[in-house]
Amino acid sequence: MRPLLASLACVLVAAAAPRAGDAGAEVLRHQGKWESGYGAKFYNVVGALKSTSDRPLRYVKIRIDALDGDGKVLGSTETYNESAEVLSAPEIDVAKILASGKVKPLAAGAEERFRGGFMADEYPAVKTHRVTIVDAPPAP
Repeated sequence: MRPLLASLACVLVAAAAPRAGDAGAEVLRHQGKWESGYGAKFYNVVGALKSTSDRPLRYVKIRIDALDGDGKVLGSTETYNESAEVLSAPEIDVAKILASGKVKPLAAGAEERFRGGFMADEYPAVKTHRVTIVDAPPAP
């Protein structure tokens, strides 16, 4: 009887664990490197994501963690898929922009780019990064 209960417990744990695609989108690829421009040095991350939803997504919110050589998180930034990038601007009212219809939904199965970065004067020890999907709500 105990092996059966153990097997059942494993099945229940596996069913409760999130599976790839449950977020509504997945990161396809990303890369980061130090760059310079306009007199500033920054660690620039660019990548692509794909909707795994069968419905259009309102946006895809992404967190990029800056990591040191030991994998320790130095800092994080949040950004959005290319069509919703305006939502990253700190001075905008996100609810107002979304209600205006100015953010084009990401179609089911569509791919889109994203970008984000860290300034060298704030995060000089960045060696690599990690990208995580934070939110991907369905479009209304």
